[in-house]
Amino acid sequence: MEFIRTFTKTFDVGATARLTLENRSGTISIRGEDTDRVLIEVVARVWAEDEREAEDQEELIRRAIRAEGTHVSIRAPGLLRPRPLIFFGQGPRIDYQLTVPRKTAAEITSRSGRLDVTNIAGPVQVDARSGRVALRDIGGNARVVSRSGGIQVESIEGDLGIDSRSGTVRVERCRGEMNVQARSGAIQLSELGAGLQVELRSGSIRYEGPVRGAFGIEVSSGSVRLALEADSRFFLDAESTSGSVRSDMPIRSGGSGDRPSRDAPKVRIRTRSGSIHILPR
Repeated sequence: MEFIRTFTKTFDVGATARLTLENRSGTISIRGEDTDRVLIEVVARVWAEDEREAEDQEELIRRAIRAEGTHVSIRAPGLLRPRPLIFFGQGPRIDYQLTVPRKTAAEITSRSGRLDVTNIAGPVQVDARSGRVALRDIGGNARVVSRSGGIQVESIEGDLGIDSRSGTVRVERCRGEMNVQARSGAIQLSELGAGLQVELRSGSIRYEGPVRGAFGIEVSSGSVRLALEADSRFFLDAESTSGSVRSDMPIRSGGSGDRPSRDAPKVRIRTRSGSIHILPR
């Protein structure tokens, strides 16, 4: 029988916090605000034979939430699962919704479920097995490892690292260096503030915006399309083993005022199978 249990916990931590969270199944939502405490709201769906057993399950969840100084740790416990096997695919889940100080660093592990992190200073480290990951307005560095599921990232002040096995990757407004390694899926990027390094086995890469650092793009199978600012200055080195290479950007080889300086960034693109197209935005 399924029971739903809800409760909240609050910890006074001051203006700075460190969060570690491990969840087995369920949604995780973390939002930074002008506060000096961590507020945790829990909605748990547990399986039990009766009310008393459900209360025992809830107590396990409560005990797995701890605080020591500015460090808040949450580790979802192993809970009872439904029987008989006709319930295969169903099971307990815990949804965590947290409000934290803006100056929070977070390390999050999720086996299954959606994850949203918004408006914290960071750094942020995410390890997600299955489910969508969204990061927005992170004030420091961020790293995301995703085995299955889409990744959406917006407004990262620091460096960004992404390791994706399967799923679409979308990134907007990363100010630091960006490094992406992906097995399969579409990678859509825009408005990067520094260099870019991408390794993709199968899929497509689309970028729109300026060139403010060195680009290194390698694709085993798939296409690359860069829509760049018309006045961008860079050196282009593009090659496809099997596929077309086309640039509609103006070639700047005239006087010193028009030619890229020696320290202009280099855009290097390699594809084994697939087209390359560079055009003005």
